[in-house]
Amino acid sequence: MGPAFGDSRMKRSSFGGKPDWYRMISNVEGKSRPDSVFHNVEEEEISKVDCDSLRGFMDRNSMRSRNVWKSKTSQQLNYADYLQLDKILSAQELESSKWDEPVHDEHLFIVIHQAYELWFKQILFEVDSVTSMFAQGQEHIRPPQINISCARLGRVVQILRILVQQIDVLETMDAQDFQDFRDFLAPASGFQSKQFRILENTLGMSPDQRIQHSGCPYFDHLRGSDRQEVIETEKAPTVLSYVGNLLEKTMENLEVENFDFAAYMKAAINDAAEHDRKAILQYRTRMSPADEKKKLDELEKKREAHLRLFSEEEHSKLLTTKIRKLSFKATMGVVFVQSFRHQPAIAPLYCLITRLVEIDELVGQWRHRHSAMVLRMLGSRSGTGGSSGHAYLEAVLQRSRIFLDFCHASHYLLPQHALPPLPHAVSGKTTVAA
Repeated sequence: MGPAFGDSRMKRSSFGGKPDWYRMISNVEGKSRPDSVFHNVEEEEISKVDCDSLRGFMDRNSMRSRNVWKSKTSQQLNYADYLQLDKILSAQELESSKWDEPVHDEHLFIVIHQAYELWFKQILFEVDSVTSMFAQGQEHIRPPQINISCARLGRVVQILRILVQQIDVLETMDAQDFQDFRDFLAPASGFQSKQFRILENTLGMSPDQRIQHSGCPYFDHLRGSDRQEVIETEKAPTVLSYVGNLLEKTMENLEVENFDFAAYMKAAINDAAEHDRKAILQYRTRMSPADEKKKLDELEKKREAHLRLFSEEEHSKLLTTKIRKLSFKATMGVVFVQSFRHQPAIAPLYCLITRLVEIDELVGQWRHRHSAMVLRMLGSRSGTGGSSGHAYLEAVLQRSRIFLDFCHASHYLLPQHALPPLPHAVSGKTTVAA
């Protein structure tokens, strides 16, 4: 059994009075440690920092052990009490039974929607933890934090898959059974879900994406106590804005090396088009002069259109018309990340973008399944909250995507074989995670 922390057997004589674990982090065998988080830091300062960290680690573990045993000796925790099951399991009150005979399927309807709200709570818990990490590390969020964000957003993806599948259970109720209790529910509506509105805003849905119904903003349909809370989330930084800033900083980091990614891509586009032009001319004998001209004209139009994507001026027009949300620099960041996603320093960013696209797609799938179910259950009837029902839900579906810019970036890409080698200084930044 090895020595415990603080054990006198932790030898200090082997390295100037410092413990043996210092040798491991310092790589002291007559060699200096290569560039790392430690470079340009004095050895004594390193030792002090790590001794302080070790002392804090030992104190924290000691406190945790005491707290665990204190909890064990102070209470007899019960499963039902821990989960507060008495509250949860007594929360299914049928409106039909308050005013008339109870309708069997209303119980399912309540449980499904309560389950949705519990999952929304967990999703917000995960997403809020991600935005907190970004807020704390605005100047420089590090790869470990990005990896944690990816893991938590991956959990959100799996929860959303469950939410889509839950509609299968709700669809075991047929239209006539729904009509038996639906009239008791007005004007309550899923449109009034505070948590879902906060989630939309936190991810990055903008006010101009909202579709009004009944002639007033979406938040006017919420309870008074919920309304201000939701409105405040419209003013707060979003997941989209945080990731956009991160992508901008990624490109600024490359600009330090005098690397212009847009110019790099334009040169690659021109080279690829020239290769295609030469190939067309080489095999011109196999086509008529008219076909040859058509092919060359199409190639030139394709080249010019591709080059326009890398024009900051053209991109500003897309921002003005709200076709794009991300800045030109952030968009270049997405294209760079997608182009060099296999490089170690870039892979965490690619994972982050991928998780957000998956979240966007799954929320869209959930909206689509919900809309289809409403059509199946209600036909063209209006919703209990006053909307036009299926027609309103379909209109929302068309305008509700949040991370669509990440998908549009695929239009900017070149095949891997058409990308020239990166400059050495830039390539070095992509192969080592800072």
